[in-house]
Amino acid sequence: MNQLLSKFFLHWFVLIFLAYLGLVAVQNLVIMPIETMLVERNVALVSLLYLPHAVRVLGAWMVGPKSILALIPASIIVYFVTRPDTGPSTQADIIIPMIGALCAPVAFELMRVFRIDVYPKSTGVISWRTLVFAGLFSSIINSFFSTLFLEGRFPIEDTFDVLTRFIIGDVMGLVLVLLILVGLLKTSRRFVRV
Repeated sequence: MNQLLSKFFLHWFVLIFLAYLGLVAVQNLVIMPIETMLVERNVALVSLLYLPHAVRVLGAWMVGPKSILALIPASIIVYFVTRPDTGPSTQADIIIPMIGALCAPVAFELMRVFRIDVYPKSTGVISWRTLVFAGLFSSIINSFFSTLFLEGRFPIEDTFDVLTRFIIGDVMGLVLVLLILVGLLKTSRRFVRV
């Protein structure tokens, strides 16, 4: 039984880790260039469509708090590989990716404390609204604390812009990935019936 659980856990660890890195690659190679053409300010800091947030939320939803074991290393690697600043590292350079990795598992656990259980049920019924709400809540946590530690990397008058773009980008990324996954599930069910 322990071997089965360890294989299951390793499988999800690798899936979350690789999905996060894959969506970051899509983010940097496809979305960021388009967004840079359309929006001039703070694009390097915050995206209006941040797909990797979906991996944070779905990883926390599927695996629970253990998802941080995949999200933390993936988030730190991504942060240092894509970091535009080449100066010496600071404490914020470790704290910011940690906040991103922890935001969804913390939001899910806080919701559970308040008796809002977002985790999958054995019935197989998924509450998409609750899942999106958990993504929004985790995005608010992420935006508030990340903006706090990003202080000094953007003009003070852009604080509200950065905060709102964090939230919009995270939620839009989550919704888009969920729509794609639902579409793929419906398509695969159609082919199974044929």
